[in-house]
Amino acid sequence: AGACEEELWNSDLGPTHRGAAWKHLLLGGITLRQKAGTHQDYYEKLCEKESEYDSVIRRDVNRTLPQEERFREKNGEGQLALFRLLRALAIRLCDIGYCQSLNFIVATLIGIFPEDEALAFQCALALLLRYSLVDLYRPKFAKLGVVVWQFDRIVEGFLPKVHTALVRHGVNSEYYAIQWFLTLFASDLSQPIVRRIWDRFLVAGWRIVVQVGLALLYTIQDTLPGMDTCNALMHLRKFAKSCPYDAEQLLNAAASFKVSHRMLSALEAAYNWEDDVQLLVIKDLNSGQVHWAVQALKPEPPSSAPRRDCGDEDEEEPPIEMPRAFSRRDSQGGGGQEPDLGGPLDGTDEARGTVLPFLIRNLDTGDETVLNEAWSQYTDDISRRAKASAGPLQATPSASPERMPAVSGEDSSSEAGRSGRTGISQSPPSASGQPQQAGGGSYWMQSVQRQAVRRLGQV
Repeated sequence: AGACEEELWNSDLGPTHRGAAWKHLLLGGITLRQKAGTHQDYYEKLCEKESEYDSVIRRDVNRTLPQEERFREKNGEGQLALFRLLRALAIRLCDIGYCQSLNFIVATLIGIFPEDEALAFQCALALLLRYSLVDLYRPKFAKLGVVVWQFDRIVEGFLPKVHTALVRHGVNSEYYAIQWFLTLFASDLSQPIVRRIWDRFLVAGWRIVVQVGLALLYTIQDTLPGMDTCNALMHLRKFAKSCPYDAEQLLNAAASFKVSHRMLSALEAAYNWEDDVQLLVIKDLNSGQVHWAVQALKPEPPSSAPRRDCGDEDEEEPPIEMPRAFSRRDSQGGGGQEPDLGGPLDGTDEARGTVLPFLIRNLDTGDETVLNEAWSQYTDDISRRAKASAGPLQATPSASPERMPAVSGEDSSSEAGRSGRTGISQSPPSASGQPQQAGGGSYWMQSVQRQAVRRLGQV
């Protein structure tokens, strides 16, 4: 087993050996229950039963991995196999049913096990259950909200320049990365790259997803800050599809970000803290070791700064905050409150405007465009109201790119990470302000969000 994992980690094993390695890692040591006449029936029976999700599955099958020859032909062998597998999964996972993004997960597995649908079905179940991916799809998507918040804190710690730009544009990973998490990058990256990412994911788990996400963001850290909001929003949706790295280059870049499972666990625990949370990452230039700490940030006292003149054109435009579909505050003391998926656009609640009404999405190609004129008018109006009332709508990031310690890709294998409020031998630079308020967000693609809203009974 150890040799198998090492080979899978270090090199592309090709289709034959990769299939054997994935089967071993996914199905080794477990037995999936099979009970005739129930939702745990054998695959051959489940794939022939009608499902309430059949029409949705058929629609998604037609636009899954169209660049792959196997799925290009409408009602071809690949599409029919994908439909049968998704139908069987929807019945087997009766508490979840079918969610968009599962089509990319299953299509990737078909590419590894093209001649054995039953085996692909078992591996899909094992992937979702053994690696806890199924929790991302559960009603209200609570786990997904934690994952998104966790990734935002990691971006703030490792890529402060990117984090600052995202705060300025009023978005976070709920806007651009949700499909990465739900499809394990299969929706955005080519299949050869996805397979290599999955090679390591099956060995090391979720930290690989986080590291690859950081590596992708690193490719735009110099261009994103110079973009206006409209161009930034469009670019964030599709930049991963034009990733300049091949598979090995991307994995090498990802490995330079020293993310550990201890770090992920510490952040997940901090999700329930009452205060805002920051991940500090500091590299010791003498030893090369990377130190980190998760710490709470006390709220800043109300600002006593003088009110700004609404007509002062020299003032920096305040950032525009987008709504959050899942509020971390609600999860802490929320009393069972439903997530807020939107807000008024009439200026009565400036901090809750949403970019979604300004997006046009092509459901066949997945491309999105922004209604630039309408969006600009909206953001200008929000800015004027913010200046007139108090100033910025949200606090500035906790540290500027110049003051946040940089993380290098140099060897720091002796990472001395600790959770909690210890783990840094010297005091970090003082924070200049309070970080963006954590929370959920407009993190479904438009069609996916509509499905989420229906499930929440709000339409």
